[in-house]
Amino acid sequence: MTPLLVLAEFVFSEEGEAQFLPHLERTLAETRATEGCLQAVVWSRPGRRYQFSTLWTDAAAVKRWVDNEFHRSVLMPGFRKWCTEGCFGEYRLEQDHRRARKCAACGRWTQALPGWDEARPADCSRCGAKLEQERA
Repeated sequence: MTPLLVLAEFVFSEEGEAQFLPHLERTLAETRATEGCLQAVVWSRPGRRYQFSTLWTDAAAVKRWVDNEFHRSVLMPGFRKWCTEGCFGEYRLEQDHRRARKCAACGRWTQALPGWDEARPADCSRCGAKLEQERA
């Protein structure tokens, strides 16, 4: 399997960002619940810029997300009103590297395969402590 990486980038108006933010957690939850979604994360930058990085098993999985009722009825019309700029890119992920997280308790780095899920690794391989995710 060669996963499909889809990047969606948006720049929101000030008012548009305020209207979108209440939908952010549901957007991630709905995306992650779509069959074939391997990863969904969002990154924000100054200037009300957001990048959604999603990893899918194949194009059919992306279509399931595009056809999702919440995506079609809330997000698609919303982005048309909320945003001043947007773009999408699709890339075949030929190679991926392990995700590594540092343990706050012992300082050891723990790796996990395949590296797609930001919730993994969950435990330190050395001391067994829970590895907390950084939240901004």
